[in-house]
Amino acid sequence: MRLGRVHRDLTAAAPGLTVTDAAASWGFVHLGRFAGTYRRRFGESPSETLSRSSRHR
Repeated sequence: MRLGRVHRDLTAAAPGLTVTDAAASWGFVHLGRFAGTYRRRFGESPSETLSRSSRHR
């Protein structure tokens, strides 16, 4: 559930949002583990999702 919420936040990212900020806001403290789990679930890294965000550009 938390991974889905981070994914949603990264997809609709406000300017200035970082992967670290998004992950921490949902309680992820071990960023390496978070990134690996995120990649397995969504097929891309959290930073790739963030870079595709229309608002982040």
